[in-house]
Amino acid sequence: MLDNEMHQNADVQLMNKPNSSMLANPFSSDMCSSASLSVPDTPKDGLVVKVGYIGACYSEGQMRRKRIKPRFPGVEIAGTIHDMSNSLSNGNYTFGDKVILVPDEDMADSGYAEYLAVKDTRQVMQIPEEVPLEVAAMLPGGALSAYAAVLAAKPHVEKLQQVKSCVNVLVVGGGGLGLWTIRLAQLLLGNLCNSVRLFVADNSIDKLLTAQDHGCFDIVHWNEEDHEQYIVERTLDSCRGGVDVIIDYVSNHRTMQRSLKVLNREGLILVGGNSMTEVSISLNALAAKQQSIVGIPKGNMNQLRDLVNFVAEGQLTPPCHAVFPIEDVNQVFDDLCECRVTGQAIFKLGNSSTVTDN
Repeated sequence: MLDNEMHQNADVQLMNKPNSSMLANPFSSDMCSSASLSVPDTPKDGLVVKVGYIGACYSEGQMRRKRIKPRFPGVEIAGTIHDMSNSLSNGNYTFGDKVILVPDEDMADSGYAEYLAVKDTRQVMQIPEEVPLEVAAMLPGGALSAYAAVLAAKPHVEKLQQVKSCVNVLVVGGGGLGLWTIRLAQLLLGNLCNSVRLFVADNSIDKLLTAQDHGCFDIVHWNEEDHEQYIVERTLDSCRGGVDVIIDYVSNHRTMQRSLKVLNREGLILVGGNSMTEVSISLNALAAKQQSIVGIPKGNMNQLRDLVNFVAEGQLTPPCHAVFPIEDVNQVFDDLCECRVTGQAIFKLGNSSTVTDN
């Protein structure tokens, strides 16, 4: 699957231990589809959050497909404050505040619990009333990854703008990360049709059409059944000669070798490193063409705060997303694996499902 996206930004220590019989393996065939309703004890100097929405991370779907148990399903979390410790030093928190969480890599297998005990409140962020919880849930994951990628690309784009009339940027992957990248590039890089042209490449026609609806300059179909040289030539033709900056959220051997063939001299590739495969690259060729390959930085809390403010102030419009009841978790991940979901899927701990296309 080309759009092998993984939400990497994960930084709150969740301390609750949900009912192991319900959530020991969230993807087993006898899985209980409802979230755990047990309310954990409030940690000293911490708080308890009642979860409202959870992002359906693409990596979980990939793990499910390979029959691997994910360590911590649900790393995009938004909800409200349910309880607070009497010794909590931060007096700004109040009951019912809307918040987002940024789980770290050491958190326990919490599953889709409705209540989460948070020990380190520095990794809990309050959000304004005007930011819907379902949108807020996307910000610590896909949105933050895309924001970090665009910020890393921006200096190189601005440098090339001094010597080129137009800079071509190619995003590899047209799913949730790609759509957030389009939105953020529109915000941070100015008019994409004048001095910056943003292209999106993907194996899925549906995702490419969605990306086109979101305002990218053009789309490139990387049909993996086509001959490799034909795909390269199609990309060069679509991008009018080559690409200056590539944001590769897939970063496997196939996409990296293809990217190097279409990258212009002094070009930059930003990699997400999501494929977990080794890639062989000629350093001599990179040096001869003065090209660079850089890892996409991990987003931080200040950047997350920027995103919250952008959305609250109406500067950043979230990409299309679908909200599903938590009971549909199995079907949603099946659909994600088969590219039947465009945009981002979000689980609601409640009833009804909605689709939003902004």
